[in-house]
Amino acid sequence: MEQEQTSGGPPDLLVVEDNTLHARLVLTMLSEAWGDEAPVRHVKRLESALDAIVESAPDCVLLDLVLPDADGLEAVDALLLHAAHVPIVVLSAHKDDHLALRAVRRGAQDYLVKGTVTADALARSVQLAIQRHHAENRVAPGQSPDPQPTPAATGDTAEGPTAVAILDNEGAVVFAEEDAADMLGLPLAEVIGVPLVAMCHPADMDRWRVAIEKEDEDLEEVIVRVVHPSGAEFRLGITLEPLSNGHNPRAAFLAMFQHHSDEGTASSGAYAVVSGWGDE
Repeated sequence: MEQEQTSGGPPDLLVVEDNTLHARLVLTMLSEAWGDEAPVRHVKRLESALDAIVESAPDCVLLDLVLPDADGLEAVDALLLHAAHVPIVVLSAHKDDHLALRAVRRGAQDYLVKGTVTADALARSVQLAIQRHHAENRVAPGQSPDPQPTPAATGDTAEGPTAVAILDNEGAVVFAEEDAADMLGLPLAEVIGVPLVAMCHPADMDRWRVAIEKEDEDLEEVIVRVVHPSGAEFRLGITLEPLSNGHNPRAAFLAMFQHHSDEGTASSGAYAVVSGWGDE
């Protein structure tokens, strides 16, 4: 049965799948759901997917986690890093509740198992993914897309204890104290490998990337909204100081994390190191 899009037509979809049989299965289900005229593109590599999104952003990406140039959740991370404006539905060959939870926590809208999902269920998942993503990024008329007011304008305050974590030079956690994991709302074992950008509110991801990529060495606080796994949001102030390993002057960042709140109340912060100084 063909599904009707709330926008009046079928969505523009990008299928990222290198297995020919699996790709044929997905494309057949999409054809059953929306007909042969539905705008569906198919690529086999993550790099090709990123190129396709730059050329023309789809309404949703259907992503396999095992690709020739990406394995596991790194494909999700890469899409979020380079195309946070596009919702992702993971299509995996494996029923893995732990992996599914991690994928959704990192930013995927859904996790489906190929071979067990029907055409109607796939179409419904795509529609909900698009609607949820739009709702998460909706800006009210007249409101700036930049959600961060200055502390002076809002009474924003920051204080509290600190905790230590180590992130790689792209911002993924490689070590964390339990206090830091608790602050992020994840068990310690599940924090490892999580990129901080994936926990930022979509509208704040670019702010964090700019802070990491800045060339100057001045200490400067950046405030981003972090999305707790429960769905709650909190404002986190991060002060970065570049560290050198002798080969790269920005191989690491010493980062002071502190919660910010609008009403003069604040909760705990975390003290982190964004690192990579051991690498040549």
